[in-house]
Parts: sequence; structure tokens; C-alpha cells
Amino acid sequence: MIMKKILLFLGILLLTTSCKKSKQEKLQNEIESKIKIQLNDPNSYEFNYFYLDSLEYMTNKEEIKIILKDIQNLNKQKDVKSEKMVSLLKSKSEFLQSLNKNKYKGTFSFRANNKFGAKILAEYAFEADSTYTVLYLINNNKDTIYKDEVIINDEITKDIKKLQQN
Repeated sequence: MIMKKILLFLGILLLTTSCKKSKQEKLQNEIESKIKIQLNDPNSYEFNYFYLDSLEYMTNKEEIKIILKDIQNLNKQKDVKSEKMVSLLKSKSEFLQSLNKNKYKGTFSFRANNKFGAKILAEYAFEADSTYTVLYLINNNKDTIYKDEVIINDEITKDIKKLQQN
């Protein structure tokens, strides 16, 4: 009786987890939808591979944690040397955090027909945030195919501020 209940529970658990799309699958589908609208022949699209690299993000995140612990330890000391080290570590931490704006980077490869009907292999680079939302999509020629609206608005705001300063 207990064994049947355990098997039933495991079966239900398996069904509920297998029906949900993973964050990576959602990201892959989002990239595909943005690429397909750019293609000359969207019906010829064939997925090749998808590579998501979070190592750089995770490494920077861990390094930032270590730096913050070092800053806490150095703040306990009250000498000039410690204050200079804290200042240096804060600037390093800020630099690493600025690198972490686009959390995940990766490559997306596919095949599709070009203008002449020939099948081509393309490999696009992308950057995504921590919610696995595409921020940038860059083609083989280093042309930006897609840029998130928030990034565009930030760039416009920076340009306006520069103009106002002049």
C-alpha cells in the first residue's frame, strides 16, 4: 500500500516537472522567435545548437563576495594602509559589478536559407540577464540583430544627459 502511494507520488512529480519548460528552453525559444523574423525564409529554419555560458558571471559573483568579506575585515582595522586597501577593493568590486550587467553569454547556431535559397550555417552571440531574458543578439558580422528596450532607453538617456552638459 505504501509502495503504491510512493510510486503514485513519484509519477505525479515526474509529470509536473517534465511538463514545465526550463529557463534555458524559454531563452532558446525567445532567441528563435527574434531570429526567425529576420530570416529571408523563416520556414527553412533548422536549430543546430545552443550554448549558455554562466561561468564568467558565477566567477565574478564569487569574487565580489570575497572582496566584500575582505572589506568587512579591513574596516575593523583603523590604519591608513587598511583604508587604502578598502578603497582599492571597493573600486575593484564596482568594476566587477559593472561587468555583471549582462549575466549570461552564449552562442546560438542554426541553419536557414539565404536570399539565393542556399542553406547557410549561422552562429549568433547573445547576452541575457538573470531572468533569462535576451538583452543582445549579435549576428556573424557583429551586427546587433536585437537589443532590449531597457538598454535602448538607457542609451538614449545617457545621450540626452551628454547633450545637456554641452
